[in-house]
Amino acid sequence: MSPESPPASAPGPAPAAAGTPPFALSVVIPTHDTRELTLACLAALAAAQPPPNEIIVVDDGSSDGTAAEVAASYSAVQLLRHERSRGFTAAANAGAAKTTGDLLLLLNSDTEPAADALGALLAAFRDDARLGVAGASLVYPDGTPQWSGGRAPTRLWLFALGSGLAHRLGGVRGWRRRRPVSGHAGGEVEWVTGAALAVRRSLWLELGGFDLRFELYAQDLDLCLRARASGWRVAVVPASRVVHHHGATVGQLAAAGAEGTSQAPATVARHDAARLWSDLVRWAAKNGGPPAARRTARWLRWGGMVQRGLLALDTLRGHKVRDHARRQRHALRAAALAARHTAAAADASTTAAGLPGEGRT
Repeated sequence: MSPESPPASAPGPAPAAAGTPPFALSVVIPTHDTRELTLACLAALAAAQPPPNEIIVVDDGSSDGTAAEVAASYSAVQLLRHERSRGFTAAANAGAAKTTGDLLLLLNSDTEPAADALGALLAAFRDDARLGVAGASLVYPDGTPQWSGGRAPTRLWLFALGSGLAHRLGGVRGWRRRRPVSGHAGGEVEWVTGAALAVRRSLWLELGGFDLRFELYAQDLDLCLRARASGWRVAVVPASRVVHHHGATVGQLAAAGAEGTSQAPATVARHDAARLWSDLVRWAAKNGGPPAARRTARWLRWGGMVQRGLLALDTLRGHKVRDHARRQRHALRAAALAARHTAAAADASTTAAGLPGEGRT
């Protein structure tokens, strides 16, 4: 599933000549009912050096007064409001369509860039004419390194995601010294997370932005792999440090009882598992057809079975953990069903299109 490395003759803008004006940076922040997080993100951007040339906040159908508070507190911010939620992917595309800068930085509303984070991203693009997409080095609010980029999903990766084993092992003393968090040290990767993703605006327009087939997840994975297929490099910039309240934009941290830390009983606590698994199956279907969609759904479900077993053991640890583990197990059952239905939909769409039949795998 991993793409080939970009060819040596990859297209790209010429290196900046002496006296060339610096890149203009546009920041887009989609938000849905995350008013306080959005304000914290804007406060961090206000302290950035250099500051972005423009900031666009896309209020995607919020009901918590986000738009009014942003308008009152940050008059220079461009505010785009959707009366009804269209989803993260559509909100990001809508905001990006309003930008004018050379570089586009997409930020989750639950991020807070360090003061020099934007400057580090600008420098990375200035110094590497073949760099098409760059991600920040993400950390949790307690400073613990967070996954920032890596290889395209493999079967083992899908199983590890479904099982939650990687996250559990991350809490074992000394584990991260042997197995550092992927991408955090920087360097070329196959994809970076959309929590803090910078892309040349010309490349964004060439690729058509995020694929609207992806509801909440995997649009970053898809964009990065398409950029690589077009000959561009994708990398994590370690000097661009961004705090990410992982999962806060989908309202899961409070339920996990782990706000502000890197530790939670299971990975499903930090994302909407049903939508994540469904979007990964859609990504597999886009790149490998129905057989790949079925395989992806199976590996996720098999991993989920392992995690549900581990959560059953967690119920023995006390009342508070027991209630949380039960919610997690319910979420995993819903995710497995959603993945199965999405794979079936890929089969149905192929049949409806009259494409040649493919054997079950």
